[in-house]
Amino acid sequence: MKNRCIYIMIFSLLFSYNSIDNCQYYEEIESMEYLLNERIEIMNEFLYGYKDMDSLEKKLDKIEAQNLLENDLDILYKVIDNPTDYELALNVEVDKIHSLEKTDNGLHINADLKWLMSGYDGEFSMVKNYNITCVELEKQMYLASLVILNN
Repeated sequence: MKNRCIYIMIFSLLFSYNSIDNCQYYEEIESMEYLLNERIEIMNEFLYGYKDMDSLEKKLDKIEAQNLLENDLDILYKVIDNPTDYELALNVEVDKIHSLEKTDNGLHINADLKWLMSGYDGEFSMVKNYNITCVELEKQMYLASLVILNN
């Protein structure tokens, strides 16, 4: 009886430790998922709707900064000249955070992102590892870099 109680306490301790670890970055995860999903919505609106570059740039400028904003705009300018079919990103969520480093002006995150996609064969999900940089400017968080590590 005593051993069973000890095992239950150890199990509870391990389970609670894992739960605490997953909730440790709740605010950062929520902010990052919001920004990434806003990015998806803005880009889908552009790719599958009216291609207004001025509107696109204004919307992306509200959630992106630095290299990511420049790269996204460059890619989307090329889409206008070379239209093709793309798989549609529907949603993204953080699957697992491997590391998170807070800096003076933002965050450096290595995380697995789970993408919900739609293609010719229907909906599917995929998990990819990314290095993500977020910067804080005037008390607002922006996506600054999104680099895929496993392709």
